[in-house]
This record gives sequence, C-alpha cells and structure tokens, in this order.
Amino acid sequence: MSQNKRKNSPPRRKAIPLDVKIAVLTEAGYRCGVPTCRTILALDLHHMEQVSDGGGDVAANLLALCPLCHALYHRGEIKQDSIYIWKSVLVSLTRAFDVFALDQLLFLRKPGIVNLSVSGDGVLQFARLIAAGLATFKIKSHNGPLVFYSVNLTASGKQLVSAWSSGNREAVKKVLAGSK
Repeated sequence: MSQNKRKNSPPRRKAIPLDVKIAVLTEAGYRCGVPTCRTILALDLHHMEQVSDGGGDVAANLLALCPLCHALYHRGEIKQDSIYIWKSVLVSLTRAFDVFALDQLLFLRKPGIVNLSVSGDGVLQFARLIAAGLATFKIKSHNGPLVFYSVNLTASGKQLVSAWSSGNREAVKKVLAGSK
C-alpha cells in the first residue's frame, strides 16, 4: 500500500534556492511580513501565486510569514490583496530603506510613542525616515550642553503605516504617490 501511495502522490517540490530564501528573509528583516505581527520566532516562505497555479520559487513571488499568519491566510482570514500590498510595501521600503529604518517606522507608529525624546545621536538614527519626509524632529529641551529632540512620524508616515497595516493597495499607492 505504501508503494501504491507513493505512485499516486504528487511529485515532491524542489527546495527553494538558498539565495532566494535569504533575499526574501532579508527583505522582510527576518520577520513576519504582516505589519501587525512581525514575529521573529519561525518563518515560512509563502508563495503569493501558488506553485500549482504557475507561481515560481523567485523572490518576487515569496513573502516571509510566521506559521500562524501563513495558516490564517490559507484559512481565508488574511486576504490575498493584503498579502500583495504588504509585499509591495516591503519591496519599496527595503529598496529605499534598510530593515532598521523599516522597524523604526513601525516603532514610531506604536500607541504611546509620541514625541520620542532622543539626543542628537538619536536623531541621526532616524535620518532616513526624516529625509524621506516620513518622520520629523524638533528641539524638545535643553539641559546645559545637552539638547534633547522629539521624533515623530509625519502625516505621510502615519498614513503609510496605516495603509500598509490595513492591506489596502489603493491607500498605499495614494500615500506613496503623494510623497514623491
């Protein structure tokens, strides 16, 4: 029976090439591609266009998802449009920013992070977001020779993270078009 089972089972898929795995994981910052999740414990590579439908093992067709988000997608809890928009935002952000800047963007959008107080060196850490118009800074206080600054997302930065988190393709396009 086991021989018969092997004969009737579909052919085994080839492993995704290591360079493709690394590219997809790097693109997502070795985190789940779902912006409201971003777990780092375990990651699957999700085929956006299924292999059975002609999708290939190329970075453009793969998104890093944690096992829970991957299962939620296959159960229909996460929409296909959301997967595509999260991938497009990851691609555009990681090509324009490094993963550190992407994580900063998400950090600044967390509830309770308002007027983040940093030193001058801290402002430099947010330089890519500030230069892109997604974050801003201003002097918060002086304490002798020490100067502290507040760092916040701009309206565009907030809109981008909200559109990305919602998985709304049109909203992301609108924000990205407005920031050019």
